[in-house]
Amino acid sequence: MYLCKLKIFIVTGSDEPKRTFRAAFPPEDCEVENVYVKELDENALPQLDCAVISDGDIDVLKKAKTAKRVLLAEVSELKNMSAEDLRSADDIFAMPDGERYNSTILAAHFRRLINTLKNESDARKAKVYFETAIDSIPDLVWFKDSVGSHLIVNDSFCKLVEKTKEQIYKRGHYYIWDIPKEEYEKGEYVCLESEDEVVEARATCIFDEKIKTKGGMRQFKTYKSPLIDLDGSIFGTCGVAHDVTDLHNMNNEMDIILECMPYAVIVNDNTDVIVNVNSEFNKMFGVDENVAGMTYKEWVGKYIIDHAKKIPDKEEFYFQDGEEAKTISYSRQEITDIFGETIGTMTIFRDITIERLNEQRTIKNANTDFLTKLNNRRSLFAYLDKEKRSSRFVFICVDLDNFKQVNDVYGHHMGDEALLKVTRVMKECFPSDFIARLGGDEFLIVINRESAIEQITEQVRVFQEKLKAEYAKFKEFSELTTSIGIAVEKLADCGKYDFDKILRQSDRALYKAKNGGKDQYCVY
Repeated sequence: MYLCKLKIFIVTGSDEPKRTFRAAFPPEDCEVENVYVKELDENALPQLDCAVISDGDIDVLKKAKTAKRVLLAEVSELKNMSAEDLRSADDIFAMPDGERYNSTILAAHFRRLINTLKNESDARKAKVYFETAIDSIPDLVWFKDSVGSHLIVNDSFCKLVEKTKEQIYKRGHYYIWDIPKEEYEKGEYVCLESEDEVVEARATCIFDEKIKTKGGMRQFKTYKSPLIDLDGSIFGTCGVAHDVTDLHNMNNEMDIILECMPYAVIVNDNTDVIVNVNSEFNKMFGVDENVAGMTYKEWVGKYIIDHAKKIPDKEEFYFQDGEEAKTISYSRQEITDIFGETIGTMTIFRDITIERLNEQRTIKNANTDFLTKLNNRRSLFAYLDKEKRSSRFVFICVDLDNFKQVNDVYGHHMGDEALLKVTRVMKECFPSDFIARLGGDEFLIVINRESAIEQITEQVRVFQEKLKAEYAKFKEFSELTTSIGIAVEKLADCGKYDFDKILRQSDRALYKAKNGGKDQYCVY
C-alpha cells in the first residue's frame, strides 16, 4: 500500500501518555507524528488526521469537522457527559476511574486507533486507484448487484450510453440503453441475459453480444464474472465489453478515432490540404461547411484570423466565439508512414479555458487572505518587489485594540465580523492603495503615491473616526479602537529599499501608539 502519514494532536497537560504513545509502533507503510499540546487551536483542526482530547474543551472537539475526533476520559467522567457531547466524538478511549493514563489499556486503544486510521487511508486510496484504473480502460466496464442493477460503471460505458454515472446508478438495462421494455423483453439486439449462466458457472464466461445503441448496432466481445463473497455467496457480477465491430476501411477507422477524441482535430496531407476533421473541431470553431479540400492557410484566414489573438511564447491563443471567449491550446504533429516519410500533419486543439481560470483562481487564493479577501503577506512582498523603483513608500500598520476581548466574550464569529468591518472601512478610506492582512487583527496599508505626510495622517485620522463610528453601532464592538503606526521612507542613494526595516519602523510606531493609551496613531 501507499505510505500513510498521520498527524495526531494529543490535547493533554500531562506527560504521562507520551511514553505510552511512543511505544505504540505503527503498522507497515505508516508514519505517525504525535503532537502534544495543552490546548487545541481551532484553526489547526482541518489540517489534522486525528485529535485526541484528554484535558481539552469538549466544544473544540465538536468543531473538528475534518479530523477524526477521539475523547479520552475516565468512566465516571463519561457518565456525567451529555449524550450530545458523547456523540461529538468518533471514538472514545474509556479509562478506569483513577487510572486515566493506564499504559496497557491506553496503548491498546492507541494501536487500534492508528490501525483504524491506516485502514481508512488505505480504503480511500484503494477507491481512488480502482476508479482511476477502470476509467482509464477504453473498454466498457460495469458492476451489477444480484438483481441486475448497475452499481459501478466506467467513463467509456457512460460515453456510449450518453448518461452520467449518477443516472446509471441502480438502474436496469432497458433504462440505461433507452430500449422500450417490450423490445427488451423480446431479447432482440440487446445484451443476452447471461448473468444466470455466469452465476451458475461460478466462473468467467465469454459472450458475443449485439447491442443496439443510439449510434447504431455494435458488436461486443463480453467477459462476465461472478462476484463471490467470503462466505461463498454471489452478490453480483462484473463485466468487460470490447467493441469488435468491423471497420470496413481505413477512412471509417480514422473517422471513428477522430470522433472518439474529446478534442478538436484537423488532419492535413503533405501539401497542407485538409483531408479530415472531427465534430469537436466544427463545434469549437463554429465551422458550418465541409472544409475538406481547403488548405490549412485558407481555413485559418476564413475562420480564425479575425477571431483569435496569439498568446506570446505559448502554443495558445484567445478565440472569440460570439460573446464567448475561449483559451485554446494547439499542437501539430507530423504523420509518418512505416518508412519514416512525412505524409501529413495532425493538429489538435484543446479548450483550456477552465484550466486557465482555475490557475488564475489558484494564484489569487495563494495571494489572498481567506476571510477578508485582502492581500496576504505573500502578496505584499510580491507587490513591493514589483514597485521597488518607486520614489517613496509609506507603511501604515493598523492593529485593533481589545480585539482578543471580542473573541473571548462573544466568540470567533464576532471577531471575524469585526475584521470584515475594518476591511470595508479601510477600502473606503484608502481606495487606491495596497492593503494586506498580515495576520490576526494586524493590517498594513502601503502608499507609494505622491502625498504630503499631513494628507496621509489626515486620511488615517478620518479612517479611525469612521471605524469607531461603525463599531459604535454594535455593543459587541463598543470597546474596539485602532492603534496605528506610520513609517515613511524615500529611495536610498543605492537605489534600493530595505522593506523589512520600514516594516519594523511602522511596527515600532504602532506599539508606541498602543503604549501611549491606544486609539491613536504615531509617526516613526
